[in-house]
Amino acid sequence: MMLGINATRRGVVGSDLHPENAEAVGYLERSLATSPVWQMGARALEPHVARRDPRLLDFLANAKNAPLGELEFDVLTWTITRWYQTGRPTDGRLAATLGELAYGLYGRRTGGMQYALIREALDRLFNVSLDLTVLTIEDGNERWLASKRRRIIQELSIHEPMTAGTVKSSSTVEIRLGSWLVDQLDAHTVAAIAWQVLRGLSGIAKRLAIYLAAHTAEFEPITQHTVRFTVALTEELYEEFGITAARERDRRGSVARAASRIAQQDPRYTRLLVERSGAGYVLRAERPIAAEVLPLPLPAPTSTRPVAPAPLAAERSGFGRVAAAAVGVEGTT
Repeated sequence: MMLGINATRRGVVGSDLHPENAEAVGYLERSLATSPVWQMGARALEPHVARRDPRLLDFLANAKNAPLGELEFDVLTWTITRWYQTGRPTDGRLAATLGELAYGLYGRRTGGMQYALIREALDRLFNVSLDLTVLTIEDGNERWLASKRRRIIQELSIHEPMTAGTVKSSSTVEIRLGSWLVDQLDAHTVAAIAWQVLRGLSGIAKRLAIYLAAHTAEFEPITQHTVRFTVALTEELYEEFGITAARERDRRGSVARAASRIAQQDPRYTRLLVERSGAGYVLRAERPIAAEVLPLPLPAPTSTRPVAPAPLAAERSGFGRVAAAAVGVEGTT
């Protein structure tokens, strides 16, 4: 899940998404990707989730009106990637067929059950109302602001073919992303993740893979050839991941097993494990400096929105480091 500021061409990104395409890259908006409201691995999704957000003191992230699970996350990643592929429309509008979505998610364009699941995920992304912290970049520095009642998808239409015998795959989906989300993507608060890895993981392993993708800027050189990211296993981190086991060793074991599963799926990591550090435990991830870099889309050449340059220390990742956190409340859009 490494990031880079490279891109194939300006305004064009990556290969078509397919779960078996090792070259395919999906794009995440980091405010959404790192929000603790996603329910990964839950047997039954809760309709309302409220969890502490570690970026701002005493702020509760909320997902109301609809649950957000693993498929919702992947459908959103597919949608954001398609937004880049279609030239970053400023109004946030894009269209696709159910067959295209099914191909990217499941590797085939047929299957009534898959279409029903995709439609349900789209409905949830349309209905959900979020309170979350939103990333802003000012002078190359990152700040997190509290934002309430945000919609991910502002408009959603699904047009079914009326001709007898027409396959469901030709049904057209029209989406308009929330204006705040378009602003975020245009401001380049984006991370990249290997699509094959994302689709191949589930549960806490999937949540951890997303977390690592969103924090790639924090990998630091430890030798001439290796970079490392370390994070302490705290109560706040367990809550962010949705790990609710009563005993700390069981919560820690969940992270350790998740790390092992990611290491099996993603060859870019040379080390990914939980280990003791002082009086506690940390997650440690290492990869070669020269490892394959996942491309990020370049800023749109005609964009009128300012894109702050990344500081030198974060040039490999395309975004800067956290410099401060500020509390503010933005309105609904």
